[in-house]
Amino acid sequence: MKQPAIDSLRSRLTTGSALGLFMTGAIGAAVGAVIPQWQAEFGVSRELAWYFNLFFVGALLGIFLSSRMRHRHPWLSLALAAEGLGLLLVALTPQAGGVFLAALLLGLGVAVANFHCNALPLELYSRGQMALLNRINAAFGVGAVLSPLLMVWLPWRMGYAVLALVALVAALLLWSAPAPPARSLPSKQRSRLLPYVLLAVVAYVAVELVVSSFSGLYLRHLGYDARLVGLLLSLYWVGLTLGRFFLADFIAERPLARLVGLHLGAALVALCYLLPPVAWLFPLVGFLVAPTFPTLYAFTERHIGYAGLAFLFYAAAVGGNLVPAAFALVPKESLAPGMLLVVGGMAGMTYLLRRNGEAQSAALRP
Repeated sequence: MKQPAIDSLRSRLTTGSALGLFMTGAIGAAVGAVIPQWQAEFGVSRELAWYFNLFFVGALLGIFLSSRMRHRHPWLSLALAAEGLGLLLVALTPQAGGVFLAALLLGLGVAVANFHCNALPLELYSRGQMALLNRINAAFGVGAVLSPLLMVWLPWRMGYAVLALVALVAALLLWSAPAPPARSLPSKQRSRLLPYVLLAVVAYVAVELVVSSFSGLYLRHLGYDARLVGLLLSLYWVGLTLGRFFLADFIAERPLARLVGLHLGAALVALCYLLPPVAWLFPLVGFLVAPTFPTLYAFTERHIGYAGLAFLFYAAAVGGNLVPAAFALVPKESLAPGMLLVVGGMAGMTYLLRRNGEAQSAALRP
């Protein structure tokens, strides 16, 4: 294949990967904006737990299949098509059961797309991988910011139909994606790093979801205006997006060392929860932790191996479900020290990883 054709294919697949990650953020964030409409239209309340449970089951299945996928074509495109089908089912269903069935398809599609849309750019480019992956992951934040607005600007069914169309465009862009590299078991020395990476991932995803889910509840407990709280939550996701884009080159120089520094900064910002007049500063946490997942993903792919990537997503599932579920039991007045503890724990887990793996991270530099 001639160089212009190679460059064109690489550009198409990179754009498709970014759009796939956009869909991951959009699907996750849209739900919060439409739950009141679902409750009003379908007459459901506690039954909505089925959506999240079936999404989780679909995601676990998607991670399992992704880690054993020998060929991306046509399965990656079909995963995006499954997202489109699930979104279209939500848009058209006359009853809540259709939404719950769609959740299974969405969880499956999101897991496969998230796995391979992170891995593919690392294989397409031999230099500057860390900065590239962080910038591509900014698309996740763009989706998380825009999809709730879409559900507000348009009738929610039409909003889901628009997202279905975007998913199908991503499926077309990712058509003919190359096969993943052959799996090989990491050496014993490299395997020792995996538990530290997984602890860091659990802690990071817990922070991402706990801060985004419970900061608003805590600020309302402090007496902040509901509209201001909504704006601050949007700014949190904007910060996550901007951080992945603008901190990309900064983090690529010394990935683990600078990630520890950013996490310590996030822990200092989280002290604002203990000071009600400045609790509105919490969106800065999103900016500071933004490069975490792309950095840990690239580190794992390079230094532990492709076979280790599936464990990252299992760890993310644990951090994204068990920790927020535990926070749901915390009294409102105790949320501040709880959130500070989670952010501080993330900094501690990243420090442990840096102490054990910093020497190997030089190969990730551009």
